[in-house]
Amino acid sequence: MKFVYIRSVRTRHRLSWFWANLVCVSLALSTLFHVALAEETTITSPPPPNSHFWDSLRLTKELQDRYVNVQGPITLVPSELPPQVLAGAPLLVSPGTPAPKGPLAFLGRFLTHIGLTPHAIFNQLYMTNPDIGPRPGRFSLGTGIVLGLDANLQKIMGIKGGEIHFEEILFRPTVNGGYPAGPAWAGAVGNYFAGIDQHNDIAGGWLALLTYQQKLFYNRVNFSVGRTHPRRYFFFNNCDNFLNCTDPIMQASAGILPPPYATWGSYITARMFHDISFEMGAFEANMNQYFQHGNGWRWDTRTASGYLLLGGFNYRRLQISHLYGGRYQLSGFFNSSQYKDPYTNTTHYGRAGAEFRGQQLIWRRDHRHPVPSPLPEGLNAFGALGFAADPAAPFKALAEGGFSYHGLFKRTLDREQIKFSYVRASKHQMLYQQRTRIQNGGDPRLGSQNIMRLEVSGHISIVPGIAFEPSVQYIFNPDNYYNPAAKKISSNGIVLAGQLMIDMGFLSGLSAH
Repeated sequence: MKFVYIRSVRTRHRLSWFWANLVCVSLALSTLFHVALAEETTITSPPPPNSHFWDSLRLTKELQDRYVNVQGPITLVPSELPPQVLAGAPLLVSPGTPAPKGPLAFLGRFLTHIGLTPHAIFNQLYMTNPDIGPRPGRFSLGTGIVLGLDANLQKIMGIKGGEIHFEEILFRPTVNGGYPAGPAWAGAVGNYFAGIDQHNDIAGGWLALLTYQQKLFYNRVNFSVGRTHPRRYFFFNNCDNFLNCTDPIMQASAGILPPPYATWGSYITARMFHDISFEMGAFEANMNQYFQHGNGWRWDTRTASGYLLLGGFNYRRLQISHLYGGRYQLSGFFNSSQYKDPYTNTTHYGRAGAEFRGQQLIWRRDHRHPVPSPLPEGLNAFGALGFAADPAAPFKALAEGGFSYHGLFKRTLDREQIKFSYVRASKHQMLYQQRTRIQNGGDPRLGSQNIMRLEVSGHISIVPGIAFEPSVQYIFNPDNYYNPAAKKISSNGIVLAGQLMIDMGFLSGLSAH
């Protein structure tokens, strides 16, 4: 994971706005409560007890109870059922899979009985660039070990709808990673698309999540506050692949730490109608703790550069209650931090942008005789459109789309995807790269602003709890975002990647329940 440095200035002034917005989010609760309560009182007469509607509600509740760690309302669109890492990551275990008799099963049952749900996920990412970048033929390895615990406060303390979520992520071992990016993997491959996927972690671990979550009015209103990350709620993973659902607008142009690096934040969502919900969040913008070899446990805000505000709408249709489920999200952001134009060396405060993301089931094999299932075999279409309204932003626009097939050969958890992505780099970013090359005696030409990627990837379930995600990317007109000092403009080429994912909690019996 890579970052662009943001200087921390006018901290006290900027943070006063951040805390003010946190207060505004909290004050908005009262209004949203009345909206949700009004909707509750206007529900029409229920369908007959033997209808498909009630079967769907029962199954929905069962699955919601199973995935109590999901941040925000569960949608039961396949990409929204995560392996306890980030909302949107593919599943490692199917709903209803019998719990294995692992060595820690007795401990898992005891913890579940008292209201605690632990989880432990291991993932390891391997990448190589055979023929692309300033230094082709390099290899990199990144590791993420997720250790978490979710507390059901209704069972523990009688607080209805209250939950506490905790996650710590360990990043060792790594090979050819680290900061600065130039000498490491990111500098070897150069371009943003391939460089952002790999871990680039200085510290050995980071506090990824520590929040209090409260669900109200039958889960119509849902808010969280604590140490968290915006991508747990916004810019959801829609490509059914944990590895390559990166977002250059949200991460590079908005200028925030990528997941799973948590900072202070709050989030609230309220279901306005049956399928539409409103959401908003306020988060601390603080990349400096990373550069200072922090670990997320320093909770003061003196190194923060500003605040990040996000808001938008979600349209969701559940797979088990609709023949063709899907999810659409429209989000806007504003980051108050100071930004430096890499070409003109001028600085300014504030950067805004917006993004639309969607995923839609367009065909299912059982369409003639559908059954309530959150994971039907079928074909999904997905895509995203985004922009950043700042000439100094490294990337101005994003457009991508693709298809994902779920359940090929009756393998429920398998996913096969093809995706095409287009990113428009800013003029100032490419002029900056050109000037830096010339200063190093390199190619005087201006690189292309039109960067494209064609990717074929998959999520292959080996056994319940273990999966592998292969990926082949062909990148057109690659930039040198991570190595602007390189003397040559990179030519088109291939990046190969694979990620091993193991649900250690499930296999050991610790989180199987």
